[in-house]
Amino acid sequence: MGLLVWRSFATFAGLLGVAAAVMLWTLSSLLGLLLVGGLVTSLVLWCARDGQDDQLGGRRGRFSRSVLHGYLSALAVVAVGGLCSFLGFAGLIVAMIVALTSPPVLRRALALAGRLGLGLGDANEAPRDDVDRVSRMTTAELCRAWTTSSQQLRSGPGTLPVVRLRQLYLDELERRDPVGFNAWLASSASAAGDPSRFLTP
Repeated sequence: MGLLVWRSFATFAGLLGVAAAVMLWTLSSLLGLLLVGGLVTSLVLWCARDGQDDQLGGRRGRFSRSVLHGYLSALAVVAVGGLCSFLGFAGLIVAMIVALTSPPVLRRALALAGRLGLGLGDANEAPRDDVDRVSRMTTAELCRAWTTSSQQLRSGPGTLPVVRLRQLYLDELERRDPVGFNAWLASSASAAGDPSRFLTP
């Protein structure tokens, strides 16, 4: 539920920011930032991911992810700039709220709190063995496990371990390919749906 609320708020803020930029900025500023900013960010990401070809599906996978993430980053900058143009300082506050409450940031904060012994972790946290096993699975195996586990949920009592595993599957899929994962969710993903066609293998 919290993830759905965050996604809805982030989508609304992003669309509002882009719409404000389209209405308030000159066309050359908008296109210049999108094209040049996207190109520069793509090149930086391409260089930063040097040596990760095996993890990203070869050079082609590395290239496509770098370009996609580069232009999405440029679009995010346009959205933040549009929000600031439209709402002033409040636009920056909205952008910071979206960024600081994003699932990856919250996960890292909870993990850090757990390491520091602050007791903010979940009492129903999945066993470490499950976490390690899920992290070693391929993307195809994760997608298969996600779809088959939906049938186990309907099979009756003892579903809490299955729910925990499904959360681990989702977290790992999002960690590996956040853009593809978000595209799957945006396509009205179902609890039994197969996300594999949206994800980079």
